[in-house]
Parts: sequence; C-alpha cells; structure tokens
Amino acid sequence: MSKLKISKYWVFIVSAFLWLAIDLTSKYYALNANSDSTVFIKNFFYLTLQSNRGIAFGIPMSYPIQLITSIIILGLLMYFSFKYLFPQKRNAFLNQFLLGIIIGGALGNLINRIHLGYVIDFIVLKPFPVFNLADVGITIGLIVLFLVNFKSQAPNYK
Repeated sequence: MSKLKISKYWVFIVSAFLWLAIDLTSKYYALNANSDSTVFIKNFFYLTLQSNRGIAFGIPMSYPIQLITSIIILGLLMYFSFKYLFPQKRNAFLNQFLLGIIIGGALGNLINRIHLGYVIDFIVLKPFPVFNLADVGITIGLIVLFLVNFKSQAPNYK
C-alpha cells in the first residue's frame, strides 16, 4: 500500500477546515448574540438560539451513546471515502470538496457536543427543525455526493 500523500487530498483538507471554521464561528456569534431572535421573514425564516441535546432532529439519546455513535459514523465515513471515493479519477475535485464540508460539519457538531455537552442550533426555516451550518454542510454534501456519484454510474437507457 502506498503512503498517504497529503498534497493529493488538499481540496478535502481545505474544505473540511474551512467549513469547520465557518460553522464554529457562526455558532460562536449565535451563542454570544445580544438578541433573543432575529426575524427575516415572519413565521418562516429567523435566527434563534437553541441547544440540541439529542441527535438528528433532536431525537433524545444518552450523551455517551451520542458521542460513541458520532465518532463511529465519522470514522466509517472517512474509511469509505479514502477506500472508495478518493481513488476515483472521475469527480475527484467535487468528491473531495463535498466530503470536506461533510466532515467539517460533522466535526463542528462533535466539537460542540464534547465542549458544551450539546449542539448549538440557531437557524429556523419552517417547516424544518432548528439547525446550524454544520447540518447544512452535512445534508447538502451528502445529497449532492450521492447524486453526482450514482448518476454517473446509472445505466444509460437511450
């Protein structure tokens, strides 16, 4: 097995650290904002601070199970990315970028959970549950990654 070359994964590394920085910065500002809520579109889009002590969509789960589950999922995602997605030449830049924002978001939520005991959520977009920029990176990243990689492997029935 060849040695891991950092320069080969620069897009992944930069996008992960950049999304992590954006996420943690936005959560810091949300946590230290001087207002209770900022309304952009009444009853549809506003910012308000919430502490999410559960997992996805606020589903309750004990703290140790949350940590263990988060670390296992993060590890599996990294393993399968390096084993199956990164070796592909097709969509290499996009795959690395998308995986970077997914991992950056997952690390942002994990850092919150370890440091604070909960995840800071602050974006309200009705009818969705309250979320944060880490959740945006994870969700959009996974959807686009799935579409790009499975669309390109789908059979052509012309």
